[in-house]
Amino acid sequence: MDVDPVTDSDAVAELAYDALIGSEFERVHGWHVNLMPHMVLDQLPTGWRDRASSATYGHLTVVVPATPDLLAPKLRRNEPRDQQHAALAREVGLL
Repeated sequence: MDVDPVTDSDAVAELAYDALIGSEFERVHGWHVNLMPHMVLDQLPTGWRDRASSATYGHLTVVVPATPDLLAPKLRRNEPRDQQHAALAREVGLL
């Protein structure tokens, strides 16, 4: 799988570049990072920030949208892999 961070931090972006698809990081850990532009947040449903979870680790604050909000753009796209992600989320009780 992957992680899709949106950041204004050069330090976080540099870490993301070191973990892109096909990187040594992915070979070792089995997942990769897709650095995303801020405009992807516009694809999330209205009010997603109110439903998001957040945690702060030192100077880094991580904000994770709720599962239904994350799935909304995928379900609009409706590709087979997106349908599989939604089915898995339902199966494990995230929806």
